[in-house]
Amino acid sequence: MSSHHIVRDEQEPALLIDDPSALDIESVDQLLEWSPTVLVTQNALEEVLHWGIKIDVVVMNLAEIDQWKERLKTQSPVSVLGFEHADLLASGIVYLLDENYPAVNIMADIYQSQVLDIVKSEAKHIHASVFHQNHKWVLIHTSKFEKWVEVGHAFGLHPIQENTFIKTSGFFEDKQDEMLDLSFELTAEATGKVSIQTNQKPIWLVEQVKTDIYK
Repeated sequence: MSSHHIVRDEQEPALLIDDPSALDIESVDQLLEWSPTVLVTQNALEEVLHWGIKIDVVVMNLAEIDQWKERLKTQSPVSVLGFEHADLLASGIVYLLDENYPAVNIMADIYQSQVLDIVKSEAKHIHASVFHQNHKWVLIHTSKFEKWVEVGHAFGLHPIQENTFIKTSGFFEDKQDEMLDLSFELTAEATGKVSIQTNQKPIWLVEQVKTDIYK
């Protein structure tokens, strides 16, 4: 894995790593391409240190900071944030909010953490994409989503609230004001623009990570 560059731009999404297995190495390299601020929780620190990348911020248990000081010398300069509670992922997101980051890419286990609930609650303050098992989860909290995709590109749709209705175009089985009460998948009928529209209700949109995870 290549290390990321020194020059950083806080307008780029930060990268918060809580589960290093959430993406394959090639996809992580793409996230590092534009030199984001890299935050790593203690849960992922051992593995990420082996990657040989530059870490900017470490989020860890306050009582265990001294145990890691020697290991982190090679990362200098690095900020180490200590917290007494166990939810280090939530603490990392709070740090980004306090530092006014507009966006973050999060590598996390959606089943072993509260990451989706946190992202949903902070959606008005920071745009977050969650990566889990080589899939990208994005909260669509505006009424309409559009994207240019290749034929066969698939989206998973997951409802959040009751009485969510959707209207779609560009898929094999388009929906016309149908209720989204269960999760299902839509597949692009042709290369071109697809759209998904809701009745102002938020939904989770899930895509498999392929070659370009920024699209």
